Amino acid sequence: MSTDARGGTEANPVFVTRTTAVPKLVAVSGPSAGRAFAVTRATATVGRHPTNDFVVDDPRVSGTHLELSRSGGDRVRVRDVGSTNGTWIGSHRVVDLELALGGEITVGDSLLRLEVDQAAAPPPAADRDSFGQLVGRSAAMRELFGTLERIAPKELAVLIQGETGTGKEEVARAIHVHSPRSAGPFIVIDATALPEALAESLLFGHEKGAFTGAHERRIGFFEAARGGTVFIDEVGELPPVLQSKFLRVLERREIIRVGGHTPLPIDVRVVSATNRDLRNAIDKGKFREDLYFRLAQVRVFVPPLRQRLEDLSPICGSLLKRAGSDAVIDADALEYLSSVQWPGNVRELNNVLLRAAALAQDGVISRQDVAGEGDGFRGMADERSALDLSGTFAQAKERAIERFERAYLSLLMKRVQGNLSAAARQADVARHHLRDLLKKRGLYGVSLDDE
Repeated sequence: MSTDARGGTEANPVFVTRTTAVPKLVAVSGPSAGRAFAVTRATATVGRHPTNDFVVDDPRVSGTHLELSRSGGDRVRVRDVGSTNGTWIGSHRVVDLELALGGEITVGDSLLRLEVDQAAAPPPAADRDSFGQLVGRSAAMRELFGTLERIAPKELAVLIQGETGTGKEEVARAIHVHSPRSAGPFIVIDATALPEALAESLLFGHEKGAFTGAHERRIGFFEAARGGTVFIDEVGELPPVLQSKFLRVLERREIIRVGGHTPLPIDVRVVSATNRDLRNAIDKGKFREDLYFRLAQVRVFVPPLRQRLEDLSPICGSLLKRAGSDAVIDADALEYLSSVQWPGNVRELNNVLLRAAALAQDGVISRQDVAGEGDGFRGMADERSALDLSGTFAQAKERAIERFERAYLSLLMKRVQGNLSAAARQADVARHHLRDLLKKRGLYGVSLDDE
């Protein structure tokens, strides 16, 4: 339910301080009556757990109950993030609303009202449209760039939050590149891909003879990252036993190899990322609160693409350039892309652009190239997912080629309505070779016009 209730350089950015009135959320009644929170950042959370930006000590309020985002001027967008007892305006339960000054909502037994904070000011936003490989002109991204500029040089653990595909790893890389550790390694640990039996060995290394097959000493990720940065992707997926080990490493700044007895000091900065709300995981006993506080000395949030569609043009240009494509996107295609919700965010957009660039006539991506398939042009969920890079180089390469060929050929044959000859001309390949490719990828069906 929806309710309306200067130019800097990379090294020396110019920050813009906004003077717009800052809204604040005030607990009018309930256990936390009198408590207030100024909504100065692009996003913030409200809930019972102490890790929220605005803590409401109400037993009927969920661990993380609401997500707040500035929606322009003195209005605040309020989204219920799956609370148990809901968010209410009078007798109406609401999920997503825009709250104006004076507007009131009820969470648990607490009444919250939006007022103006005359003393607060939003954090400075960088007057630039990029930071590392990240690009964006929106207020949310400029605010993110300003935050990253300030925290990158500091030895603080950073937790990056955001939906799948928003670019959390790019944020981590940008922090590393702009830090005093930029000359050191950047080691990525994917918590979803750690095999349980080998996880401790991969992370901390092992001594010769530590277990069957340990024929020599091996160093782990933390040792390999000495002088650099360890990036733990999807940290919310760590099993409990590894959470305990990570906590010990972060507290003591040392590791012990599997089969070893001597503590080894580590010299790394830890940056982690998750698409889960760890506060709710803590509330349910699935994630250690003490580990959360170690990982989240600073929290940053990467907004989803649908909330910053004004960034589409620079993002498209950046993605095409990084892919080595000379294609450009015309205004009609950009307008169509702006109408899409992008559940897969920038990763999904990148896949769409790569397919469109391969089909574009004269190097110009048109509306037909991106919109010709209606809502299906974005592909299935597995097409929007990250590439499977496990196994040998040859195996990973073959999977990537198969995925590309299936996507390219499917779109090509739909565009020519199954006409093999027309498809061969558009793809600039021999007709018999195209037919063999279609058969190889299981796309040569009885509906194909073979004439």
